[in-house]
Amino acid sequence: MYNELVGLGAFILTFVLMVSMFRFFGKQGLYAWVAIGTIIANIQVIKTVDIFTISATLGNVMFASIYLATDILNDIYGRKVAKKAVWLGFTSTLVMIVVMQVSLAFAPSEADISQDALQTIFGVIPRIALGSIVAYIIGQHIDVFIFNAIKKVFKSDRTFIIRAYGSTTLSSIIDTALFVMIAFYGGPLPNDVIFEIFITTYLLKLVSTLFNVPFGYWAKSMYRHGKINDDDI
Repeated sequence: MYNELVGLGAFILTFVLMVSMFRFFGKQGLYAWVAIGTIIANIQVIKTVDIFTISATLGNVMFASIYLATDILNDIYGRKVAKKAVWLGFTSTLVMIVVMQVSLAFAPSEADISQDALQTIFGVIPRIALGSIVAYIIGQHIDVFIFNAIKKVFKSDRTFIIRAYGSTTLSSIIDTALFVMIAFYGGPLPNDVIFEIFITTYLLKLVSTLFNVPFGYWAKSMYRHGKINDDDI
């Protein structure tokens, strides 16, 4: 149960930090969260763990927080703002890839102790990041589109859970399938493990969405009560 307990703690911490960014920095805080989160998630996803006896990659909770951040932006500020956050996340990942590949190209000093570790982590980033970028851009735009479509029918604050869960349920199928196929198919992992990763990643995203919606209501409540600092930074 060790990984499960650590996962629960990581889940709570991640969403408390995301809401805190919104509380103190407004929509700019969520922009920053999306940018930072995509970089962190693309590093986390390299690590495979066993949770509830099946294989899963890390990064699912962080990706779920990014989806919630764009849903909050979409719900409060509109589709244009949410799409700006999506492209900001894409650009942040692209910058990370380019800069770290240049860093790896430097010949290390004899006294260097980090090249091998950096090579292990960022040497495999391009394929994983490509899968993540393609899945992220397509999945997020589908999520924003579906969220707005549902919002036309369910407009009240009480139905935010329908908008958030409905959009993520549908968009995550495409998002997860694209990522797993591009990042892992044909690589060192056997096909049965890849299939497990697809199933667990999708299920973890759905579970994360279901349980993170209260954090969305918390963020929206703070906005309604004027507790969000939306001044330009």
